Amino acid sequence: MGTAILAAALAASTQASAHEVFSETIQMPVVGSGDSQEVTITCPAHHYVIAGGFANNDQLTPTGPLVVTASFPASTRSWTIELTNRSGRPTSTREAMVTIYATCDHHW
Repeated sequence: MGTAILAAALAASTQASAHEVFSETIQMPVVGSGDSQEVTITCPAHHYVIAGGFANNDQLTPTGPLVVTASFPASTRSWTIELTNRSGRPTSTREAMVTIYATCDHHW
């Protein structure tokens, strides 16, 4: 099972107040049958992640090609979700996208 990592980095110049939510919608690449893909979002500099997750898009549903199999803090500054293709066939280009979010707080 191959796993690639896509990163959604937030600009270092972004200013966040306490407990601000950042999100990024990512067009998923082709994911082979049974393979997984990780997507990570990172808080701006001098911030840390306190929560995270994903938003269910029309193309990422319980009956769609990709399902979320994990959602976890990847570090003190980032959140990762893992998506697995359980459809029995490779996904096609532009078939699925996911919106990942992180709730970030400022280091005081």
